[in-house]
Amino acid sequence: MYTNFILIFYFGISIYDVRASSLDDLKTVYENVIKECVGDYPITAADLELIKARQIPNDDIKCVFACAYKKTGMMTEEGMLSVEGIKDMSQKYLSDNPEQLRKSKEFAEACSSVNDQQVSDGTKGCERAALIFKCSTEKITNFGFEL
Repeated sequence: MYTNFILIFYFGISIYDVRASSLDDLKTVYENVIKECVGDYPITAADLELIKARQIPNDDIKCVFACAYKKTGMMTEEGMLSVEGIKDMSQKYLSDNPEQLRKSKEFAEACSSVNDQQVSDGTKGCERAALIFKCSTEKITNFGFEL
């Protein structure tokens, strides 16, 4: 169950065309983080199917994303997208592939506008996490990543 979630979690979606041990390391990190977050916000197989279809099924899933984004540095504790955190993570895990690293950094910038949108849950970050997911699923193919 977690493996499918991991595949769609990297920036909110899957990047199947990147094959490297460092990406495997990243997936392992995410798997562990997601396991921690799912303890607070349970998910079902039906939730995973909706996520694969690029939909966030409920508030718990939004909060799973926020929890994991925060734990990995992709979101600040204030509930904002951390472009610098994403760039740092990209540098760490994609440094062996300069083209993918460049695309990943540009991709992070492309969704930075989610920080300008109003949300009602403040620093919790669940609503902004959903915005990040939505942005990433809309823009991912523009950067040569595949779903």
